Amino acid sequence: MGFNPLDHAVFTYQPIWGAGRRLVGARLQVRLLDDGVDVPHLLHAMADWWSAGSPFLLVALAEPAHVRQALSASPPEHFWLEVPDFGARMPPDLLQALTLARRHGHRLVQALPLGRARAVVQGVASQGAASHLRYLLHLWPEHVEQALSAARPADSPVLPGHLYENIGRVALAAHCLDVRQAWGVVGWPEADALDTRPPGALGIDKPTLLRVQQALLRDAPIEAVIGLIHSDVLLTYRLLQLVHGDGWAAGREITSVRQAILLLGERRFRDALLRLLPGAVADPDLQPVRQSLVLRAQLMQLLMEAGAQQALATEIYLTGLFSTLERWLRRPLREILERIALPDAVVEALVEGTGPYAPYLDVARRLADPAQVQQLPLVCEEAGFDLGHVNTALLRALARWRQP
Repeated sequence: MGFNPLDHAVFTYQPIWGAGRRLVGARLQVRLLDDGVDVPHLLHAMADWWSAGSPFLLVALAEPAHVRQALSASPPEHFWLEVPDFGARMPPDLLQALTLARRHGHRLVQALPLGRARAVVQGVASQGAASHLRYLLHLWPEHVEQALSAARPADSPVLPGHLYENIGRVALAAHCLDVRQAWGVVGWPEADALDTRPPGALGIDKPTLLRVQQALLRDAPIEAVIGLIHSDVLLTYRLLQLVHGDGWAAGREITSVRQAILLLGERRFRDALLRLLPGAVADPDLQPVRQSLVLRAQLMQLLMEAGAQQALATEIYLTGLFSTLERWLRRPLREILERIALPDAVVEALVEGTGPYAPYLDVARRLADPAQVQQLPLVCEEAGFDLGHVNTALLRALARWRQP
């Protein structure tokens, strides 16, 4: 077998959320485990999964030497390269490398302090030129307060058209995206989105519920209906709860949405949806939280590669989808899961962190945490996952993402 660079790299990812709270891209942190890895080869092995409909990928290589190798490669379509902050005075050879890389078609994002980026952007504008770089910017506390208290958009320190990271408050993320037309927010302030809302505000997603009803009116295939339901953690949970709470299950254990639809039939299923509508909410700032769970669930399916075993694929998906359910419903997870019927392996993974599905959930969680990049190789080895398989599953999940 040939040398596969995906076997010798560690990836973690952060979704990038853009206008309309849509997942527009992902930041992929890359650490190479072998000095013999050819960075251009790695980039093009990654790019094999991308298509025109995929979110863009911002590739952040851990080592400056690897960044330089990437700059010399032919630019993969749909990829951006992250250039680290090399200080106020960039080395002349690096400046030349960046100039050549842009000339050859590379799209570059440089991580910079906001103050320095503002000075650069203002300097370029004063010369009547166009900036060739986009920036990945971090807002300090003083910037946050200045942004949120700005009387006019022009008074805000937030620069339009760039990426922002470490955004801890939903109000700030909304300011960046809606007021200042930022390119995107790297990661989403999930804790603020979930923990600061009253319990009644954490309901089923109303737009998703309406899309399910419209799909039924169009006689959409059952797979399409299930896919829509599975795009909202609370809609999935409430449907399963309703089936058992109303006695419709008639003593049977209904462990999936598919079983619920087939059991109820179209009329009773429509009635069930209507009963859920009054508690539904339309909150765009919860969309990234919901969609992050969908992405995790899809990643776990790809890690498992259940193939034709539909039941296993559904079980591992529900394990990922329900992995933060206690934060949505604000009750102990064991108590929540007692109200529905789920396979033992799903409950064991969610409540005890044990059983056959637990390693999939553990790896999926770590892949979404850049701080885990050092531990991931050992974690994957202990769980019996081939590192190349994990990396490929992550690339496939990101490249195949389509907004539900």
